[in-house]
Amino acid sequence: MSRIRLSVADQLRTALIGPRSRRLRTALSALGIAVGIAALTAITGIAATNQAQLLADLDRLGANLLVVNPGYGPDNQPVPLPDTAPGMISRVDAVEQVGVLERLPDETNAYRTDLVPPGETNGLRVLAADPGFLDAIEGSLRLGAWFDAGTRGLPVTVLGAAAAARLGIDEIGVRVWIGEQWYAVIGILDSAGLAEQIDSAAFLGDAWAHEHVLPSGAEGTIDSVYVRVAPGRVGEVREVIAAAANPRSPYVQVSKLSDLAGARESTDESLSGLAVGLAAIALLVGGIGIANTMVVAVLERRGEIGLRRALGARSGQIAGQFVGEAIVLAAIGAVAGIAGGAFTVLGYAALRGQPPVVPIEVLAGGPAVALAVGVVAGLYPALSASRLSPTVALRAV
Repeated sequence: MSRIRLSVADQLRTALIGPRSRRLRTALSALGIAVGIAALTAITGIAATNQAQLLADLDRLGANLLVVNPGYGPDNQPVPLPDTAPGMISRVDAVEQVGVLERLPDETNAYRTDLVPPGETNGLRVLAADPGFLDAIEGSLRLGAWFDAGTRGLPVTVLGAAAAARLGIDEIGVRVWIGEQWYAVIGILDSAGLAEQIDSAAFLGDAWAHEHVLPSGAEGTIDSVYVRVAPGRVGEVREVIAAAANPRSPYVQVSKLSDLAGARESTDESLSGLAVGLAAIALLVGGIGIANTMVVAVLERRGEIGLRRALGARSGQIAGQFVGEAIVLAAIGAVAGIAGGAFTVLGYAALRGQPPVVPIEVLAGGPAVALAVGVVAGLYPALSASRLSPTVALRAV
């Protein structure tokens, strides 16, 4: 007697018998799977959204900001940075923004009026800044404007948050006395966070400083170069940036504002691990749901299994039928779960005012993972069904 072989199309139709004939149970079973996959998508997406927001906040605080200063030589004297340092640093791979601050003569101090005794500087510094400095530190203005191509060459100043408070200034348009001359305040910065030296400084435009404050032909006046680096690449840039700033001298100081770069890496790893763990739990819940559904299906359909066996169906065909049903349930649940999870992430991000992030790996791999979980979860019930003898199974008819 020749064995009956089912085509792929016949096997697919057989696998659809259960889901089509028991639509309510199919819907409820698929719902359970959908909840698991939606949880996977939502948990991963929400974790990725929070992670992106937190890492962006750390970057704004200075986790990816390096500061290049003149170093000290063997004679304990500062070794000036060459005027070419900012341009050379900007050519380093992964450097995104460069801002330059320049030292001014020691007698250049900031006062509220010209009546304040010269020695009472109130701890304020006066520095020359280029128009790109504010972007490099990702700073923001509380009032007014930063230097541009027009104002960088005018007798105007921008005050740091602490400098404005110490001078008793809370509006723009007023004048301050700097280096024996009046300057109009065109802007007041918000607090620079970890860069406290910026908060307590008054800034002049670099073009005006070169023309009217610095001695003619002065070189080596760079006080510090603030370097904004691509996220996650601070370590590699820090290794080469000193040589780029001054190729002729090893005495270059490169520092971070804090240990936020290490905190950023630790946070990134921790949140990624948390997302993986939560996703694994969600997948486990989905797999248990599929297994439970298929075990109940085998118990309910013992009579059907016995009849098919009595009519000549082989064990492999019976097992294939139930594995196929598990795959169908997993596929329905995966599509619904991916959609539900993505909408959940979008809603969460909208409520929190954050940019939504749904990892492409989840959108692409979620259905595949769901099918794999469906196969594994349906395998045991399928094998149990295939081992039922026709006589034992037909007793349930």
